[in-house]
Amino acid sequence: MKIIKIKLSISNAYLVKDKKCILIDAGAPNEAGRILTAVRQAGVDEKDISLILHTHGHIDHAGSTAELKRLLNAPTAVHTADAFMLRTGTNGEVKPRNLEAKMVAAMVVKPFEAVGPDMILDKEISLKDFGVDGDVIFTPGHTMGSLSVMLSNQEAIIGDVMMGGWMGGNLFGTRPNYHYFIDDLSAVHASMKKIFDRKPSTLYVGHGGPLKLEAVEKTFAGKIQ
Repeated sequence: MKIIKIKLSISNAYLVKDKKCILIDAGAPNEAGRILTAVRQAGVDEKDISLILHTHGHIDHAGSTAELKRLLNAPTAVHTADAFMLRTGTNGEVKPRNLEAKMVAAMVVKPFEAVGPDMILDKEISLKDFGVDGDVIFTPGHTMGSLSVMLSNQEAIIGDVMMGGWMGGNLFGTRPNYHYFIDDLSAVHASMKKIFDRKPSTLYVGHGGPLKLEAVEKTFAGKIQ
């Protein structure tokens, strides 16, 4: 199994290569070409992408979903609580946690091309049917429909449960930090604990990263019950 980080203009998408491949997150609008270039550079046939899975429904993770769905003809999946974001091309309510986050929100929280998701996840699932040895777990807090992927190689892709560093992950990206937007802080902490309990060695995040579990546990010590 191999995880390929696709660094985009605002966020990260990930290609997971196993028996088949899944694409996790779809970047901001107009980034489908950049994603497909990364897929080809990884030696992956586009027909082998069995699923486009969203860690959540914000514009920087779902902005190119509609275009990718047309190009790849792959099914799309999102948690039931975030499905309205894809269907309407809106971000829902975002809750900035500080002044920097308010400035970020003003720049990135915009409409995007709507798309109907093919799979609405209302329970945690195995990804084996899609050719990947891993599980989808629910990790709300950043949004109420946030989810993470726990892989059998003891690595995890966790979206915006947390982020790396500052300035959108461009500064000290391997240092664990809270994300700019938090819908429910207690839910974030509960989701962190759920992830930590599985002991993944490496956490791949939507901005910055990757993060090592030891550093993450140290950063958030005392906050996780």
